[in-house]
This record gives sequence, C-alpha cells and structure tokens, in this order.
Amino acid sequence: MRKLKRAVHLDFHTMPNVADFAAGFDARTFARTLKDAKVDFINVFAKCNLGFAYYPTEIGVPYPYMEGDMLGETVAECRKEGIGVAAYFNIGLDHEMARKHRDWSVVNKEGQVIWGDRTGNFFRLMCLNSGYRDYALGMIREVAERYPVDGVFLDCLVFNPCYGNECQELLQASGRDPLDHREVESFTRQTVIDFCRDVKTIVGNDRLLLPNGLGHVHSEGIGTHIEIECLPGAWGYDYFAAQAAYARTLGKQVLYMTGRFHANWGDFGGLKRKASLEYDCWDALMNGIGTSVGDHMHPRDGLDPAVYRLIGDVYADVEKLEPWTDGAAAVADIAVVLPEGSDLGANNPRFPIGHRVLYAAARMLGELKYTFDIVEERGDFSAYRLIVLPDEIAVTDTLKDKLERHLAAGGGIVSTGFSGLDPERTGFSIDRWRMDYLGPDPRNVSYYTMLERSERFDPDFRYAAYKQGIWMKGRADATEIASDWDAYSDKHWDGFHGYFYTPPARRSGRAAALRSGPVIQIAHRLFLSYEQHAYPEDKYLLDHCIRQLLPEPLVRCERIPSTARVGVTRKDGFDLVHVKTTYPELRGKYNVIEEHNVVTGGVVSLRGTGAKRVYTAPDRTPLPFDVADGYTRIRLPDVCGYAMIVVER
Repeated sequence: MRKLKRAVHLDFHTMPNVADFAAGFDARTFARTLKDAKVDFINVFAKCNLGFAYYPTEIGVPYPYMEGDMLGETVAECRKEGIGVAAYFNIGLDHEMARKHRDWSVVNKEGQVIWGDRTGNFFRLMCLNSGYRDYALGMIREVAERYPVDGVFLDCLVFNPCYGNECQELLQASGRDPLDHREVESFTRQTVIDFCRDVKTIVGNDRLLLPNGLGHVHSEGIGTHIEIECLPGAWGYDYFAAQAAYARTLGKQVLYMTGRFHANWGDFGGLKRKASLEYDCWDALMNGIGTSVGDHMHPRDGLDPAVYRLIGDVYADVEKLEPWTDGAAAVADIAVVLPEGSDLGANNPRFPIGHRVLYAAARMLGELKYTFDIVEERGDFSAYRLIVLPDEIAVTDTLKDKLERHLAAGGGIVSTGFSGLDPERTGFSIDRWRMDYLGPDPRNVSYYTMLERSERFDPDFRYAAYKQGIWMKGRADATEIASDWDAYSDKHWDGFHGYFYTPPARRSGRAAALRSGPVIQIAHRLFLSYEQHAYPEDKYLLDHCIRQLLPEPLVRCERIPSTARVGVTRKDGFDLVHVKTTYPELRGKYNVIEEHNVVTGGVVSLRGTGAKRVYTAPDRTPLPFDVADGYTRIRLPDVCGYAMIVVER
C-alpha cells in the first residue's frame, strides 16, 4: 500500500447552476499546483453529494455543464507528478437521485424523506436497501475499472435508521422487530457494513479503501487506513486528541484530516491562519500519523492559489521533519479503556456518553503531560504501566482476565465512577478491589475532602463532586484518599422553595476515593464531570492518584503550562519529544488560533539514560542535557508554537 503523508481531501460539491463550470480549470495546472505545495496524495471528485459525476459516466448523472472527462484528466496529470489519487464517492447523500427516485431515500421515524434545514446537506439521505445500492456500486465499479486510481473514498456513511417499506420488510423477515428503534438502527448499520464489503470486493486488496463514518471497529477487514475527519472549528480540538489516541493503536496508516477553512466544510471564504494549520499538522506529528488538509475547489476557477501557498508553506516545514518523523510511532505509559458502544470514527446520530468521557480523558491527561493510548478491551495492554477505567467501564470476563494479568505483572489501575463493577453492577469484579460497592449515588449534590497531603488541595476545603457515581466503603486493608460529604439537601423543589443553595453539611461515612494496593477507585464520575464543568480539582485528583501508581512517568515537565502539550514518538535509535505551546481560544462559537504562544525556560525530562546527543530538528541545534535518577533532563530553548527535540541513544 502507498505510504500516505502530506495529503489533501478535495471537496467538489457543485450546485447545478454554475453555467461557466470549469472555465478556468486545467488538469495540468491542478497537478502542478499540488506538486508545488508538497502534496503527495489527494482524494478527488468522482461523485459529489449533489449526485453529479465528474467523468462521462454511463450510469450516473454527469455535471450538466461539464465538457470532457474532468476526473480522468486529473488522475492522469497527478500520476505524472507522482501524486497518489483516490476517487471520492458520496454514498450517504445523492440529491439528484433522491429527487428523481423518492423511493431510494431514507424514511425517518415520522415517515418523512425530507427533514431539517433544507439549505444544508443532510436534509435527505439515501437508503442502501433500495435500487440506489446497485446504482452506487455500478458507478464505483465503473471508475475502478476505467481509471488507474490508488483507491476509493466513501463519504457520509450515515446510520440514520430507515423506516421505509423495503427496510421494514427485510427487518421483519430477519426475525427482528421493525418497531424497535434500536433494532432498526442496528439493521441500518449492518446494511452499511454489507455495502462497504461489496465495495471492497470491487476495489480489491491492492488499492486503498476509506469508508468514512463507518467507525474504526466496523471498518475492520474493510478499510485499509484511517482518516480522522476533524475540522477543529466545528468538531473541537478535544475530538482529535481522543480519536488519534485510539486510531494509532489499530495497526493501520492514519491521517489527520483537518481543513483550511475557518468554520466548516464549504466555507469558500474562510481561510485559517498559518499558525492554525501548523498547529493541526503538529498535532499529527505528535501522534505519529500523517497529515491531510481539506479544501473545496471553486467550480469555475479550480484550485485557489492562496490556499495552496498556505498549504505549501506548512507542508514544506513538515517535509523537513520527515527524516525523523517517517516511521515514528507514539509511545505511551497509560491505556485508557474504550467504553462499550464508543465506536470512535462512526457517524453516530446519538452521541454516546462514552465519547464525551474519552474526550475529557484526552484533555485531562494532555494537560497533565501524561502519555496515553485509548485501547478497546480486546486490545493488548501488556506495554502499559497503568490502566485507566473512565466512569463507565463494566468489567467483562475478557477485560477481567486482562486486568488481573496486568496487576500480576506489577501494573496499576485507576478507576472512576461505575467502572470496575461487573456488567450487572452488583459489585466490584476483581478481588484486588478491597472495597464494597453500596449502590449508585442517588444525590445530585455531594462534596469531598482530601485526607492525603497534596500541594493541589487544601485539607479544610470541601470540594464539589459535580457528577455523582457510586457509594462505596473501604475494607480494613484499603486506604481512604478522600472522604465523602453530604449536603444539607439535594437541589429540589418542595412546593415552597427551590433548594438552589446546598452547602456541605457533614461527612457521610463513605469514601470518595480509595486505594487498595495497586488499585485506586474514585467514586464520582470524574471524567464526565470534567467534560461538563472543567473543574481543575477533578484533574488534580486524577493526577494525585496517577502519581501514586506511576511514580516514574515517561515525561516530566517543569515550567510548561497546562495549555501546552508534550508527546513522545519513537523510531530506531532515537526518541522524539514534541512540545506544542500554542493553544486555541474560544471566540464566539469557534476555537481560533491566530498566532503562536512562546514558552521560555521550559524543561522536559525523558525517562531513560544513555542519551548520546540531544538537538532540535530540523536544524540540529545541540541542547544541554543532564542524566540523573533514570531521566534525561533537557533544558529547552524558547519554544514559539512548537519544537521537536531529538534524543539519540
């Protein structure tokens, strides 16, 4: 398979009213523009979400003002420049076919084929249990057989349940209940998976296939690589951090698909600042993955020179780092277990709580400078020193066996909220939890005091636990880290007063956090609390617990703020320490990066001795360092936005 790096994802969804379509487009200029911008791979238009084809199809609907073979010319010229090409097909959307074949559309639960904002995209969707299935497969086969493309990109694989007659009959024939929403949703998901398997048969095993929105779990055996679609202005920056921490564990090539837009896809006049695009590309490098920039080509003029000057400036710097970054993989101390139902990468119409928990975990651990992966329960935990069970992790038989082996090997576990319990939530699943589960916490207000000494906590203050989890008590051989407190009452209305003011009243006699040897349990749902309230003390409590079980983390930092991120990737013979000091600011509804932040006097200590040389890349400027107590302590230069430190061993 082709190595993917420095890519572009090119949208080309074109309304039917562009009479001067492609008047300024030239395939040769297109390819040269990409080459000059250091672009190595591109997803290009075969069928857009309007349903128009950009080649002389014998099956579909060519764009009405197109002359010649736009796709064919583009593929040919890109191949001359050594640029890989995947053909883009929008599957979930096809407004031309939905318009001409209403029976090919998804029917929602209210019996509608059109709903929502009709000036957007997703006001009608396509059903893959209709004639549309063979239609779409025919177009994919047509392109795969006609053009020497490197692969196929399938977009908008949505799982919105279809209640149309064909789907209902097939569902009923399979013995399931067509009135059960979850059954319908599951059936829809399987329909999409089966369609993607048919595409895989067409594309073959020697070409790339990206089923965008199918989800990483369901893409197994189908997708050849992963592209994390995340325009931070729309998705938010926490989304990418969690997605990358999971995707990079799956043994596939991974790209970070950001965009050049300020707001979202289709934002023709939105061009992010260079600092913002650099930030996204640095995020990719810190995670040991490739970069991709989303763009939308003008239907008359072709590629915008200003956009590709921006991409070229950033990609030129990325290319200079590739002698070190090519083949480097992220290194992590901590495995965060993926909650059940958290199919990261999927177009899920119901945003699962597990996703929110993971986004909070990624933010908290990033702010604390811990290195981590997100790992599903069937994954390999043997390389990690610590396992975190965030809020909602039921201990199944599969996970129980892995946790017991981890503990036997000397590893530690931090568990929060309902995690650690058996699937029925009757008690803690493993004997090493030397504590008793007393049931779910029914309160909506509670507090805790720290009993152990910590520079982050005042022992006299009662701290809020914003998202209640469980009630628990420790046994004789457990250590109470924090004590639980009741309020005078819950927040409630008694017919006379709304009890808004609910101060702490007394100790409840239960524990807020317990340690049992290498296991620590925190009673409240710490991660969901941080996701909703961003209370620093939630993060400090997590840090306090991790420090007890992971006294020698991979990275230690001095004078580097919580807004910065530090990561480590590894390649034969050297470690790469990535220090990113720029951070986004919420302005209005968008996270904006306008310029870089400078950190001075920072120090990073990397676990391990035997360092031969330490220097910045790509300029190879030597940096002073000391080796002591099992760490290589590196004094950083002033870091303006980002620095990559090479530690040769």
